[in-house]
Amino acid sequence: MFTKPFSKLSKKDSDIAGGKGASLGEMLNAGITVPDGFVVLSTTFDEFLHKADLIQEIDAILESVDHKAIHSIDEASEKIQELIKRATMPSDIATEIESQFAILDSEFVAVRSSATAEDGVDHAWAGQLDSYLNTTKDTLLEKVQQCWASLFTPRAIFYRFEKGLRTTKISVAVVVQKMVNSEKSGIAFSVHPITEDRNQIIIEAGFGLGEAIVSGLVTPDSYVIEKEPRKIIDINVSNQTRAMYREAGGGNKWQDIGEKGSTQVFSESEILDLADIIMTIENHYGFPCDIEWAFENGKFYIIQSRPITTLSEEKEENKDTQKKPYYYKVYTRDTCLTLQKAWILAVSKLYETLKGNHYAYPPIIMYLYDGTIEIYDNEKFDKELSTALLSKNHQDENFFNSYIDPFLLEAPFFEELWRKGKVESVVELRDVLNRWNKFVEKYVVYYLSQYDTASPVFILEKGHKIRETDEFFARTDKVLRQSLQFLYPELIGVENSILQEEIANPPKKQELLKRQTGFVFTGDDNHIQALRDLPYLFESLADKMNSVKGQIGFKGKVQGKVFILKRNNDVDMVQEGDIIVSPMTTPEHVPAMKKAIAFVTDEGGITCHAAIIAREMKKPCVIGTKHATEIFKNGDIVEVDADNGIVTILKSNKTNWIQIIGKKT
Repeated sequence: MFTKPFSKLSKKDSDIAGGKGASLGEMLNAGITVPDGFVVLSTTFDEFLHKADLIQEIDAILESVDHKAIHSIDEASEKIQELIKRATMPSDIATEIESQFAILDSEFVAVRSSATAEDGVDHAWAGQLDSYLNTTKDTLLEKVQQCWASLFTPRAIFYRFEKGLRTTKISVAVVVQKMVNSEKSGIAFSVHPITEDRNQIIIEAGFGLGEAIVSGLVTPDSYVIEKEPRKIIDINVSNQTRAMYREAGGGNKWQDIGEKGSTQVFSESEILDLADIIMTIENHYGFPCDIEWAFENGKFYIIQSRPITTLSEEKEENKDTQKKPYYYKVYTRDTCLTLQKAWILAVSKLYETLKGNHYAYPPIIMYLYDGTIEIYDNEKFDKELSTALLSKNHQDENFFNSYIDPFLLEAPFFEELWRKGKVESVVELRDVLNRWNKFVEKYVVYYLSQYDTASPVFILEKGHKIRETDEFFARTDKVLRQSLQFLYPELIGVENSILQEEIANPPKKQELLKRQTGFVFTGDDNHIQALRDLPYLFESLADKMNSVKGQIGFKGKVQGKVFILKRNNDVDMVQEGDIIVSPMTTPEHVPAMKKAIAFVTDEGGITCHAAIIAREMKKPCVIGTKHATEIFKNGDIVEVDADNGIVTILKSNKTNWIQIIGKKT
């Protein structure tokens, strides 16, 4: 037997169903509303490894890992995951999984990893392994195999070494569960996570699928409920600008939710109804629980429950009293200027094609700082472009296809490029970049046609989904960097600041270093925009704020030196006693977080990565500040008052980047 339905599982079955699978079976049999499903047992994964003859090879790779060296973990992870993903799933295993899927009679399922050492009191693997929402029959087996492989992601390998589990037998089961098409979703703690007040419940709620909340991609509403007497004692309403929803053919996409995002997610009666369910679960288990839930058609569903292994506090949502900037920051990327500039040029060209005139202000601004690129969008431009694009598509139903079809044809070229790893001549690199520019022109329309999808997929023949957007860009960026490093070894470390037209004759290293200390690029011929032409952007970035407010990830008060952590390559540069300030931390940052005394992030809620690690390490943490990486700079001496969710500059080490640009333009 390779699978078991939830109805045949209980909390005693964590050795074969993993913590997640065993908990779902336990709750279902206790009468709690859990979407039905089955578990591909951990013994099935063991059988797969045996039949594929992978056990000794994997053990040998793990034996060679130095878990204190990031590159060693990355290399081991890549080798092991490729072995698992490329191996053929035995037909008897595949047949049983597909048979159980048919019994569920559900078009969409969630496929989630469930490690056998997962969700216990001593070892919480939450967020370490992979999950896939809105999976269909066509990709079911592929996703199961990817869940197996995720037992060996870099973060999972590091976790097992860090927690002393290297010699412990760890396997992975896979939960396959009917997918709730969540209108609203979130998480809950049956005990107040920071104060440890056992008479209080914390609920976080947002619109759309819960993956966005668990991953820290949106900031949810939060509600505090007193157990006895049962009453709501605090409500904090967030402004959620977008939500993740199911796509028609499977997978997920982001949608702008407009004014709805500023309204309270649940009424008071609904909050109390959910609180009753949370209490039922805690009473059943007899210990504090961390619960994931979903809401569809007026009904709550419990997706997961595990013991609370760390403690945290929800703080009042940051009230942003500043005037909304004309340009708003979209993201920060450790990427090459050439790749991002192609995006600016493509958007500009599309605007002029649709509108028939030039824009008044640049559509996108790239701000280089510390070697990374911050992308700012022009709010007015976004609205004009979206309106023009939709209007054009209504007039010409083949408009999108005229862009998308050539786009699809280019995808295999880049797949082959990734396999090569680098190109070794300027002529060939120019050809790659020209094709990249044309590719991005098509992709911009594809992206916009997905209605602001954050991670659309690239599709080849027969609808085979091959790469999510972030991975596609990251792999192309890696090839470009390696090619430039090969061609110009003297420019290693600054190669990401070379422009496409400079490929044959790049500037000296000193000039490229200057670009990484505060230049604004707009894609126009002069590249570096003059101060007088962008007053609204300067008002935003030059704001003289000396403090930020956010939510509390873990209480405490410390003072120290800021280290802005945006690039994985900078992890080793963090010193003992530093305060990490980051857009959002990732598992790759954990070695640096062990050295730091506090963490501050722009984004995330109390279940984001930074907050979880802060609670494990018991270090002060302030999350969801929105502006920390803009306001603070490397070397600033700050006070992190995580008792009140405030971070304040005590001694500034800022460089006035407006003056720098003014001198250079």
